[in-house]
Amino acid sequence: MSTISQTRIKVWDPIVRSFHWLLLLSFVVAYGAIKTGMQEVHMLCGYLLCALLVMRGVWGLIGSTHARFASFVHHPQTVMQYLHSIIRGNPVRHLGHNPAGGMMVIGLLLLLVAVALSGLVISAAIEYEGPLLGLTAGLSDAWAYRLTDFHRLAVDVVWVMVLLHVSGVVLASVQHRENLVLSMFNGYKKCTE
Repeated sequence: MSTISQTRIKVWDPIVRSFHWLLLLSFVVAYGAIKTGMQEVHMLCGYLLCALLVMRGVWGLIGSTHARFASFVHHPQTVMQYLHSIIRGNPVRHLGHNPAGGMMVIGLLLLLVAVALSGLVISAAIEYEGPLLGLTAGLSDAWAYRLTDFHRLAVDVVWVMVLLHVSGVVLASVQHRENLVLSMFNGYKKCTE
């Protein structure tokens, strides 16, 4: 009978962890601010969200191993096979993002880019402020308000994806017997050798 030793290994660097929690905080505060009529707070959080997305895009290209997009972007067939393995109850454990988690990261990032850009255009076209002010002069009011509807819908879809993400984290934590939330705070995951 072989002995399995468990050690911890650093997986999530400080930039990934800080990005993760600051993104969540900026999105939640922006959402709460607009619901309570605090437009300036909403816009400041939107600017923070934009800066975080740019930073994560750069870090996804040049960052640490598990932060790079190349380490967790998988072919759709690989993602489907992984999802089937979850249903069967025997998914392969990944040190970084698993294929489904990687798909969720990319989906959330792209959707949040759409939320951020639409917010910037709305700010310029309707509020007459922001960094895109000079670029929206030809945008009609009708299009600006359609974009507002899109912005709201995209935010609702982000909330659905966040719920799916949290559900996936809980499921993976149970299936692999590890606390993935804790690892996003301290950066460590167990490494079975």
